[in-house]
Amino acid sequence: MGGVISQESSLAENGLLKRLAGKESIVDNDPFWNQLFSFNLKIDDNDSRLAAHIESSVADLLQSLMHNTSTTGNVASLIRVFLRRAEQLRESEQYENKIFLWQCANSLIVLRYICAFLTQRMSEAEFLKTFDKGEEKKAESDDSSSDSERGEEEVIYESTAEQFLHSLIEIIIELPVTDYTMDVQMEAVRCIITLLSTQLYRDSIQTEATVFGYLLKGVCSSRCIDLSRALLHNYLHHNTEYRRGTTGQKQPESIVFGLAASMWSVMQLVTGGEETEEETEKRPPASLGSLSALLLLTLACHPLPEGRLNPVKDALQHFLNAQEVSSLNVAMRTFKMDYSVLYERLCATVRQEPPMLLLYLLLHRNSGFRNYVLSRINLENLVIPVVRCLFDSTKGMVPSGSSSSHSSPHPPPSQHHTYLSLIVILILSEDDFFCKLIHETMVSGVEWAEPDRPLGEISLGGLISLVFIRAIHRNTLKTRDRYLHTNCLAALANMSSCFKNLAPIVCQRLIGLLEAMTKRHQKLVEHLRNAAEETTKKEEETVNYHEEITVLEEGIRTALEIVNAAMAGGCLRHNPNLIYTLLYHRSLFDSFSHHPMFQDLMVNIGLVISHFSSKILDEKSGDGSAVLARIEKEALIWPTDRLKKFPELKFRYVEDDNTVDFFVPYIWRLVVEQSTVHFDPSRIRLFEATRSH
Repeated sequence: MGGVISQESSLAENGLLKRLAGKESIVDNDPFWNQLFSFNLKIDDNDSRLAAHIESSVADLLQSLMHNTSTTGNVASLIRVFLRRAEQLRESEQYENKIFLWQCANSLIVLRYICAFLTQRMSEAEFLKTFDKGEEKKAESDDSSSDSERGEEEVIYESTAEQFLHSLIEIIIELPVTDYTMDVQMEAVRCIITLLSTQLYRDSIQTEATVFGYLLKGVCSSRCIDLSRALLHNYLHHNTEYRRGTTGQKQPESIVFGLAASMWSVMQLVTGGEETEEETEKRPPASLGSLSALLLLTLACHPLPEGRLNPVKDALQHFLNAQEVSSLNVAMRTFKMDYSVLYERLCATVRQEPPMLLLYLLLHRNSGFRNYVLSRINLENLVIPVVRCLFDSTKGMVPSGSSSSHSSPHPPPSQHHTYLSLIVILILSEDDFFCKLIHETMVSGVEWAEPDRPLGEISLGGLISLVFIRAIHRNTLKTRDRYLHTNCLAALANMSSCFKNLAPIVCQRLIGLLEAMTKRHQKLVEHLRNAAEETTKKEEETVNYHEEITVLEEGIRTALEIVNAAMAGGCLRHNPNLIYTLLYHRSLFDSFSHHPMFQDLMVNIGLVISHFSSKILDEKSGDGSAVLARIEKEALIWPTDRLKKFPELKFRYVEDDNTVDFFVPYIWRLVVEQSTVHFDPSRIRLFEATRSH
């Protein structure tokens, strides 16, 4: 059989791989291919160090293949062999031809390693040419055949690369997912990700990338709706941790399989021994569902030239609920998915980054799914984990003061994850029913939100407010991220007119935020005055003071508007704790009455403080319970028409024009971290280039 590998040998010494990489052309029907695909690769894909070691061990062979394939055409031959086998996959699955399926998965593993190596070292055009080498004679032969011999349904491909991509898509869409096809399915998704990865090695975002063009506007585009449905279905239903060769496959009682396994058993050959747990670097466990989500998001976030529609993003925008019968005539072709299953899956996984990005895309673009989410009576199942992401990010770590029962197994969210969690709540807060419902929904078991004191039961709206106020407070004192600052205030403002029975801790944090911003504002004004007096101060430093003062003044004004909204329209009688807190901190508001930017907002606050201060004069000093009881009584008979009316606070999320600079590097970073495909970090240029923009 040739090229036998023992456990002590190295991949670099394997005769089969040497022949593939050598200067000898290998024809499509050579028995060599059966031998090449007959290996039992027992390697943990979740071990990034081992993956890097494998790639380095075959680097010289892959280098030789890259140089020789232009004359031998062996990469193109390998592609053609796979394409022939792919046509028989469905039949092999039906008859449970385990050996054929196993060899097909192995062929994709070989192709993935080759494609990963070539995409890192060649331009996209040069890389795609390797697929077509040796096709010239085939094309001449095809031209000589009569048109009548061609099938009526023959698909005309622009290149072999497009045909290969189409074949991978057909596998994902048409091949049923079973224990025996799982390896093929996983490798099909990984191969597509690898083909698209040319983006990683470019300095800028590629709107004209050829492989993306095949997918989103070529022959493959006609399958984008079905591909989107299949990938989304995988995310919902195929989430068992995947390890190659352990997805239900039993060693078939076949001497052919046994010989093959003994030939290519490489559990230890790469490293020369068994790995200890301390020596490995584990990625997050992969599943077909997690890989499918990454591919779906990669396609949906990819920009096309201006004026061209991304069919995957469009499919996500328009797919319907399978549990509803719509009476509307849908003009466009779309697909259906059970919203309830999708909702439950998102609730369970939204603290992971890819599901949070998927949730954002669906809420922002798919009005049907957004309306479904807003109509849920168990909204807390989705909202609490989203809010927890924002909480953990502003803390920088899992709360150390909380008990083990409340500790989080999740790492601190990235900045992108933080922004997405914030935007998700902002989008939801645009809906009036959502804002009312969250203040009527009581939740418990959220001690993580206030680890230093018992929180007990709190309304969902109170929890959201508590976390958002805390995020703004910490941002004001530390990171000073204007985007986070503005959007957190916007979400609070959207909810403020529905504030109801706010817990004492929420009211204290709200007024405490106002106090912190005021102190920061006063400090900066003092710095600015000192800077104006010192001629040696740099002009840039003065400008920075001006900018931060402006941001703080906008924040203070929005916070005062939030307080006004919480008192207007009958809300005052439902928020006695807010009145109590205003009275306790009444001195804070004296300075606002003399500031031209805040004077108009102090009219109502001044009236409330003045009125209720006069009503509690008879109460015993220090008796907080008696004071609060009197406030509750007086609030019920307070004539609300005495308060000045302000325009309703409503902010809407609008996606920026340059969102591709946010989403494309972000999704590729997730692919690098979580796809279990090894990408050489030293060759990646996308992240540094986009960070400098």
